Amino acid sequence: MRLQRLFVVVILTALAHAGVAGQARGRRRVPAPAAESFVGIEAIDFENYTYPLNGQTYKLIGGYYAGDDARGAQWELRVAETPSYGDLTGDGRNEAVVVLSHGPVGGPHTVSVRVYTLRGGRPALLATLPLADTLDCDLDHYVDLDEGKLRVERIYGSAGRCDHNEVSEFRWDGKRFIPVGEPKTMPCRCM
Repeated sequence: MRLQRLFVVVILTALAHAGVAGQARGRRRVPAPAAESFVGIEAIDFENYTYPLNGQTYKLIGGYYAGDDARGAQWELRVAETPSYGDLTGDGRNEAVVVLSHGPVGGPHTVSVRVYTLRGGRPALLATLPLADTLDCDLDHYVDLDEGKLRVERIYGSAGRCDHNEVSEFRWDGKRFIPVGEPKTMPCRCM
């Protein structure tokens, strides 16, 4: 009986030791799964971002860049409205919509909206839509996002002055933004 008890104790001790050693070896061989992390496009600081424009790049600081053009006149590029975020491509992830304005300081500006998505963790430009071409007119709000659609307000005019505004909606078709419905014409609402 004593011999049996001793035998059981030795076997249990051996099994316990083998189990602990096996677990320790198993922990060393199989690393813990990495925590899944997803950084959305909202983490990109588009007010302190480098934008390509007319074959050059410009680094904005606080949403603004100023420099001299080829003639020595002061020129600026700025974020014209706070970036907007929403799923415009239907992939379940947000895109960023950035409105940029550029032109001579105190003079007529060209305004465009850019839509960015993330690819490989970096912003990728999906589309650029013109909003105003060399006009002395600013709006308080150029874009809205609504149920996967991008709504933009364009300014039309000549000689630096606004003639009328147009509100258009666009939807992503898998390759580009296409117009949805007819544009709505409205009077100028320059600030």
